[in-house]
Amino acid sequence: MELIAEAVELARNATHPGDHDQAWQLVTKATEDPETASELGFTMVRSLDAAERKIGFDLLGCLVHTDESLPDRVLSACLDLIPSETDHSVQAAIARALGCTGDERAVPELLRMADHPDEDVRYYVAWSLPMGCEEDDAVIEALIRLSADPEDEVRDWATFALGTQCQADSTAIREALWARVDDQYTEAREEAIAGLARRRDRQIAPHVERILDRGGVSGRMFTAVACLGDPALVPYLEDYVGDDVAEALRECNSEARAARDAFAADLTQALHSHMPGLDFGVHGEICEPGLTLSACDDTYHWSVEQLRDRAGGDPLRAADLVADQLS
Repeated sequence: MELIAEAVELARNATHPGDHDQAWQLVTKATEDPETASELGFTMVRSLDAAERKIGFDLLGCLVHTDESLPDRVLSACLDLIPSETDHSVQAAIARALGCTGDERAVPELLRMADHPDEDVRYYVAWSLPMGCEEDDAVIEALIRLSADPEDEVRDWATFALGTQCQADSTAIREALWARVDDQYTEAREEAIAGLARRRDRQIAPHVERILDRGGVSGRMFTAVACLGDPALVPYLEDYVGDDVAEALRECNSEARAARDAFAADLTQALHSHMPGLDFGVHGEICEPGLTLSACDDTYHWSVEQLRDRAGGDPLRAADLVADQLS
């Protein structure tokens, strides 16, 4: 309780971002006693003091995964109290807590907050969406608007949500991502480039080249490069190491990709011969690299690349591995 009292005072008297960071650290430490912290959080969110309400919702958001009963209780508290809440800092804490629940019932409220005048509220809306609703038109529309937000951090997170977290693809999404390719904010710009590469937009290749040539590339960008599969990117990848780089190199190497595809065809044929009564198929996703083998109406899934590695490139051995799992 002393930690939380200190966090409340910091929130109440904050004069610079470091105060909020320190308050957050205290909240996080307080969750080491989840039972006491959750009881305190549910009490604080009904306080007459806005600083206490904010820290209460911060607490509940941090705690939501510590007990299976908490997500529903936290969602209910957020939805019950948001209609009467007028303090922007509390509304931002509620938006974050809603996102932490991962519950799609929070989406309508988050969508109502997407055009909020406070940048922190908009940031946490972008942070919380798409929440499993990446094919929802209203969610996509909100993220597209937020990806053009005047605040850098809001644009960055919304562009990441739109480009990487969402698996949807459309002209509107691509146009929104292209609008950020020359963004003045580096993080938002690179999220847009990654999102377009994941959607295999060949025109983005020169922008990807520049990022790879500069160095310091993250794993998420390598996944995007693998989706793009452009052979011209191979020389830029050769300066990097790691499993994600190996995947990108394979997908950008036309011969390696052809060998993988031939293995997938031979594997499917072997499986149909071994188990003619079962349906097998191989497919790929537009926003994900590699191929997936599925069976029994999509009930079972295997990475074709992993099967190939485990079987030493032998499709008959890979078929045996699959058969062993299905037996």
